[in-house]
Amino acid sequence: MAYKTFGDLRTQVSRELDIEDEEFIQPQELIEYFNSAIRMVESEIVKMGLRDKYLIVEDYINVVAGQQDYDLPADIVDTKIRKLVYRDNNTIYTLKPLKGEDSFEAEEIMNLYTSSEYYYYMIYKVGSDYKLRLVPKASKSVTNGIRIIYFKDLNRYTDDLDECDVPEICYEYILSYVRYRCYAKETHVNTEGEKGALNELLGLMRETLQGQVADPDMDLIDQDLSHYGESS
Repeated sequence: MAYKTFGDLRTQVSRELDIEDEEFIQPQELIEYFNSAIRMVESEIVKMGLRDKYLIVEDYINVVAGQQDYDLPADIVDTKIRKLVYRDNNTIYTLKPLKGEDSFEAEEIMNLYTSSEYYYYMIYKVGSDYKLRLVPKASKSVTNGIRIIYFKDLNRYTDDLDECDVPEICYEYILSYVRYRCYAKETHVNTEGEKGALNELLGLMRETLQGQVADPDMDLIDQDLSHYGESS
């Protein structure tokens, strides 16, 4: 689906409310209304346990020989990593976290004595940013060597060209929410009617989001792939 820009939605709601030439609602205020609606959508997705469906993305990290610390994707939520997969030609495995009371000692020992291509990982905070640390240090360079599957927030609007990556059903809820906020500020006669429509759209949005979740029997995550190795 094509995501809608802030310019698209701003134009639509301004036309619907006939406020194109008014200054009662300031431009930055309108952006804040839209972003508030996006936060509401995001909250509903998380509350329904659908983060794996709608807020999961992937990226790749280049592994560099001798390098230990790597930047995480800019849009990752804190350090919410779903999975890390290492691949170098036919060498493919899931990176496991190095943790426990002895993890720091283990890191030092592995860096001193190990030249293996089997890695663990740790997460470090450097200033305000988090870093992914490979343990031991990379023994060789591999382009796109680490596939990172992680959770992100929905995009926020800042200008007319920005897109928000919400599911399509959510746009109607977002528009209704913004209309309601505009009506409420003006103490407009349509405020209560829009509030009722907003609640109805919330229910429809929940139902639709839940209904779009894939059949668990068709979910390939955590499937048994052992027969691939046996037949190769």
